[in-house]
Amino acid sequence: MFVEQRTRPVLREVCRLLDRSAANAILLRHHTNAVYAVDDVVVKIARPDLTIDSLRTVAGLVRWLDDAGFPTVRLVSAVEQPLIVDGFGVTVWERLDGAIARPVSTGELGGLLHTLHHLNIPPLPLPQLDPIPGIRHSIGMSAILTDDERRLLTDRLEGFADEFRTLSSPLGWGLIQSDPQVGNALRRDDGIAVLADWDGSRIGDRSWDVATVAVHCRRFANDAGFSAFADAYGWDPQTWDEFEDLCRLRELQMIATNARKSLPGTPAAEEVHRRIAGLRQGRYELTGWRIL
Repeated sequence: MFVEQRTRPVLREVCRLLDRSAANAILLRHHTNAVYAVDDVVVKIARPDLTIDSLRTVAGLVRWLDDAGFPTVRLVSAVEQPLIVDGFGVTVWERLDGAIARPVSTGELGGLLHTLHHLNIPPLPLPQLDPIPGIRHSIGMSAILTDDERRLLTDRLEGFADEFRTLSSPLGWGLIQSDPQVGNALRRDDGIAVLADWDGSRIGDRSWDVATVAVHCRRFANDAGFSAFADAYGWDPQTWDEFEDLCRLRELQMIATNARKSLPGTPAAEEVHRRIAGLRQGRYELTGWRIL
């Protein structure tokens, strides 16, 4: 299992390589990745199912973005990256704490995505966006879903699948971050907001990024924030008829992913069941979600 007891020894070895003390490490989160802050760096330990080739692509993308002048969190240059430690892929990043005192706004996020979406496609082996197989896999692998919940999510997925295959938004295809949200944006000491968390980067319809922001705003009680985002981004998605269904597919992905990662009897599992219960209220319900 991907738990702290397994990643702490990996962290100690990384700290030895960096000449830092693991005793100073602070666990920031342990979910999709294990993320530890150690002095002036952040150590990110990937789950075993994320291949080293994927991490090499992520590292290459971040360097390409930085060379292009795009505001991104940077890799630490003291070690060759990514690292492989005890079978785990590891990346080490500069630590940016500016957003603690001054969180990145949705308006700033809109400006970052506007810039990102106007970049050329990088010369890297980035996969194309196709969330359907991943959602189907997450539904099948979940240990917390009842048979009825599994059927509900599967039926909902099949209802969106064909529509997604023919998706063509006014924004077109290009480089997308795939999970843009204020929680994945940081702030440098000079006040500049930067994007982070490039593991899910894809080549795909740019509207996926916009839908992701919309979902986070409306599900986590920040409706006004999306207006600020859209103003800064420069596109009103309400003018596109397919945007609502794209948001629903993105929400389904979030539910299924958390269903796969959650253990039975945990608060995370309880929240997944609550979100699924909300879906039963109708196709266009907007039950508020708790952050996982």
